[in-house]
Order: sequence, then C-alpha cells, then structure tokens
Amino acid sequence: MLFRTHGYLVVPGFLTAHELAMYRAESEMLVNHCYEQGDLVANWGCVVEPLGCGYFSDSEITAGVRTDRTQYAGLRAQVSPRELIQCTLDKFGYCAQQLLHSQHAVDSDTGPSSSGGVFLLNEQYIVKPPHTQAEFAWHQDILYFKPEERSHTVVSIWTPIDDVSLDNGTVWVDPFPDPDRPGKYMHARNETPSSQLIKGDPAFATELTAGSALFMDGRLRHCSTGNNTSRFRSAYMPQFSLGRIEKSSSTGESTACTAFAIPVTKQ
Repeated sequence: MLFRTHGYLVVPGFLTAHELAMYRAESEMLVNHCYEQGDLVANWGCVVEPLGCGYFSDSEITAGVRTDRTQYAGLRAQVSPRELIQCTLDKFGYCAQQLLHSQHAVDSDTGPSSSGGVFLLNEQYIVKPPHTQAEFAWHQDILYFKPEERSHTVVSIWTPIDDVSLDNGTVWVDPFPDPDRPGKYMHARNETPSSQLIKGDPAFATELTAGSALFMDGRLRHCSTGNNTSRFRSAYMPQFSLGRIEKSSSTGESTACTAFAIPVTKQ
C-alpha cells in the first residue's frame, strides 16, 4: 500500500457534495469570526481551530470536551450541524483507524493491532487569503510533539475545500525514501519550492479537486507555498492518533491529553 511504503495516500472525491458544503460553511463562518478579532495571517497564522480560535471561551473547553465524545459533540454542535461532527468522527475517523492499525502492525511487526484505541487528536482549517505568501516550511507533524510523545502513530487528513494547485498554495509531499525506515530522511530541505523541483527529485506538488483527501503519516515530510490567486484557499485537516497522547509531569506520570483525545469508536 502506498501509505505504508511512501507515507501518503490520495483519495479523490472523498467528501460528497453535501459534506463539502458543510465544511465550507463552517470554515467561512470561523474565518469571518477571526477577521472580526484580528488578522488571519498575523494573528492566527492561517490556522483556524473550531475550538481554539476564540469562538468559545477557555472555560467552555473543559477536560470533558477534550476527551468525551458526547461532550465534544455537544459543544461542536453550537457551531455546525451534528452531521458534520459525525462525518469527522465516523467517516474520517474510520479511515484513520484502518490506516493507523495497519501502519502500527508494520512498524511493530506484530500483525494487526486491536489494543490501541483511535482518537481525534486535533482539527483545523488552514486558510490562505488571496495574494499572501503564507508558507509552511518543510516539516513532519510528529515533530511538533515532545520526544516522549512520538511513540504514537499519527495520521493527518488534509482535505481541500477548494481546488488546489501550484498557484494557490497546495501541499508538497516528500515520500519516505526508505519504506523500512519511515520518516528517516538523509538530507534536509530548507526552502519551500516555488516551482517544480529538479528532475529526479521525489518530492511533488499535489493538485487536487475540492473534497479529495490527502492522508499523511505523521512522519511524512511536507510543506506548502503561498496563495498567488485572487481567491481564498481553504482546507480542513483532522488529525488522529493511535492511543491517547498525554502530557507527562516532571515525575514522568501522565497528567492530561496533549490536545484532544476524542474516541473514534463510541464508548
């Protein structure tokens, strides 16, 4: 499978037209909220989290909301239809569950895993305004976590709400160079590409229609360039983990989840 060997998988037409419309409406509503409070690029870095952009107060985002499916869905339902929430947890979540268990089986060489639950770790809209050089440098999502938290397998599902191309800031993917050593790259990449790379370079730009999905292993190196067009470019990206990613105290004991830990499977 391409996901196992190269760290990514593209699924064209992943969302239905109705599902795509729901995510687009939520994105536009949250972006408008951000613009009422400040600048999308300067203040939010083009990243808008439904429960982290100031639409809800910190006191409303309780530990229960971060870990309990019912409480999470109840608060999210104040923003968008429950159908959207079900799509995130059930449709995105089911696909993430299959990939995470499959990848864990390969990494651990133990066969299919059923012991670790799959959790919604985070969700965000990545929105680039027109004519902005808002870039995301080459990075691996797993490296945003502390070393002791990186043992968890993570998958990010980058889902464009608009058609994406070289012109409006799509994602560039750098496939795993060695399937037996996922996420281990021999050479650093210091600059985001402005056009096609030199011949023979394995990295490439994804050009996807709205509603497609790019599944990325947390160890996959990727980046994105600026939006040179006259229209907004939006994408929705939920992230899922195999097992709860928890913070550790100074004594090494687990305290609270790092971000969210919403079970994909109903408890």
